[in-house]
Amino acid sequence: MNEKLAELLGLMAGDGCLSGADRGRIYIAGHKIDDWEYHETITKSLFLELFNKKVKIHERKKENALFIRFCDKNIFQYLSRYIPIGVKYETLKVPAEILQQRNLLFAFIRGLADTDGCVIFSRQHRGYRYYPRIEITSKSREFLITLLTGLKNEHFYGSVSHKGKENYRLEIPGSKNLQLWMEKIGFNNPKH
Repeated sequence: MNEKLAELLGLMAGDGCLSGADRGRIYIAGHKIDDWEYHETITKSLFLELFNKKVKIHERKKENALFIRFCDKNIFQYLSRYIPIGVKYETLKVPAEILQQRNLLFAFIRGLADTDGCVIFSRQHRGYRYYPRIEITSKSREFLITLLTGLKNEHFYGSVSHKGKENYRLEIPGSKNLQLWMEKIGFNNPKH
């Protein structure tokens, strides 16, 4: 396990999917405008460096969506050691190897935040948006609690709460957390 693989696994835990075990289909989705540069530079380079696999980005013409889709049984088998096949949220976990090393945990969280995260600024009790919050959304509460526990061990603070009907939100609020995040984790997706 290295940082690049941990980051790819975070990306896959966010916007990735493994399906069709007989064919070994790997699928990653994103926003056509917001995520194009990220997938063009980061996702493509991760697959090339880790698996010597060139991947192509495709667009959904009637939607603001992009996707990467390919079949490769060897890559599929390797990734399925860490990422559930099919509907992932009921069994999605942070791999134990990643939880044991902070550099791997930070890389995993960066990949996840680049795909399923955002930075927002709220008003709190003022008339303008000034208060930063990093948010990561998932359907798996336990998955987010595991991440929060790992972050708390590295001096972050935050919470996990309901967001809508079926989702949960990991929230890392405040300027101190944002500064710590940028020093230790950072973002690779330019939309942040």
